[in-house]
Amino acid sequence: MYRVMIYENPESNNGIEIQSPYNNDLKVESDSLKPSINEIGTFNFTIYPDNPGWGKMKPLRTLIKVTDVPHNFVVFEGRVLGPTTEQDDERVLSESYICEDEKGFLHDSVQSWEKFTGNRTAEQLFRKAIATHNEQVEDYKRFEIGIIDMPDLSDNVRFMDDTKSTFDNISDKLLESDNIGGELRIRKEGNVRYIDWLQAIGEDRDTPIRLRKNLLEMTKDLDPTDVITMLFPRGERIEDDEENQGQSKPRLTIASVNNGREYLMAEQALIDEFGIQGGFKTWDEVTQANILKTKGQQFLDRQLVATGKFTLDVIDLSLLNLDPDRFWLGNTYPVNNPLMNIDERLRVVDMNIKINAPQETELNFGDKELTLSQYQRSLTKEREQMRIVQDRVRMQSNRVEKVRTELSSAQQTIVELQKTVKNGDLNVQNQIQAILDDLQIIGQQIPSDGRMNEIEQGIENVQQSVANQIIYNRDFEERIQRLEQANEDKE
Repeated sequence: MYRVMIYENPESNNGIEIQSPYNNDLKVESDSLKPSINEIGTFNFTIYPDNPGWGKMKPLRTLIKVTDVPHNFVVFEGRVLGPTTEQDDERVLSESYICEDEKGFLHDSVQSWEKFTGNRTAEQLFRKAIATHNEQVEDYKRFEIGIIDMPDLSDNVRFMDDTKSTFDNISDKLLESDNIGGELRIRKEGNVRYIDWLQAIGEDRDTPIRLRKNLLEMTKDLDPTDVITMLFPRGERIEDDEENQGQSKPRLTIASVNNGREYLMAEQALIDEFGIQGGFKTWDEVTQANILKTKGQQFLDRQLVATGKFTLDVIDLSLLNLDPDRFWLGNTYPVNNPLMNIDERLRVVDMNIKINAPQETELNFGDKELTLSQYQRSLTKEREQMRIVQDRVRMQSNRVEKVRTELSSAQQTIVELQKTVKNGDLNVQNQIQAILDDLQIIGQQIPSDGRMNEIEQGIENVQQSVANQIIYNRDFEERIQRLEQANEDKE
């Protein structure tokens, strides 16, 4: 299903196939493919000397492409990094490689210091960073700026860091900034590689993920460890006349406008839930204490107290043409798991693809940020769902125990009946039919197919026993009749 190609010459389209999508022996081993949104995606694999790629891969120069053949979809494209060569106990050689996707090319260039002011300063920095990168690298590592779909990117001042690579500047100054953010997307049209900067990549897909269809395992993790209930707002660094070489300088606080206290407290409900959790937040551009206090209060009021992370082991049925869409990074899918009280759209933020074992694909959904009420409601619903499940199990156990008691009573009655028959009581057919009727009622109360099968087998055994008793009784009656007739003849 997946084809893996390597390209010794980055400028050439002539490649070497090291994994075939068809049912043959041309395969890589120990594979793990992890695409990523704003981080650099990776692909790990192992080959042996009989693979056509053995000895053909050069670190940082050899390019690699992984394609989902049924969907004609490139799931990974990048370059090969350094190999690890290993010989096992049976003297078999192998080489393991780690590869990085095309975003790794942005580590090959270094930016110069520059100050950006005016309108859309963040976009200025982004465009300048890509332009500088393209000036320093080979053609196959260059990017054309594609779509920029971001809200107002204006900021007071932004600086390019001359001690960091292009990738680190874009990440630190833009993607990881609290005031900006966004996500990168690499796409190709013809021979042109575009880099898009979007609010969020991906689409809403309708392929459901649910139990008994394609969901194997699911883990839910609520993490409230970053919540702050006592906030210390910090502003710009304060210049002073003293020489503080090698020492950090103090920052602006809110003490002068907050009755001498440097901190703000969250609402009481948050404190009741999590206790006192101290933390700080820095606004480098704020130079006035009253503005700093306002920003600090806004942060507390809007604070999301927890993140919900979901890890799912799924089967990608699209590879078998049983679903129309394949799972992919950034897309949202309807997820239904009543056992964990999940019935909502979740977004894939991380993946781990086994290209030779698609059934082991792992999807990570989240981080879904929760307000206090959502956090409390999530825990309450989970506990309620667990209580319901426990009640059902308890009721099921009670029904099973009741059936066992009734069955035991019926078996005792059969034993007594057998004793009665052996003692010569011939009028037992009505009693036997009554017992069969009781067993039929008991059989209808069985709570599971497995238990029903056991009871039905018991009924069959009883029926066979009854049939045998009827035959025995008939023979016994005939013998009595013959004896009576013999006595009459003698008289």
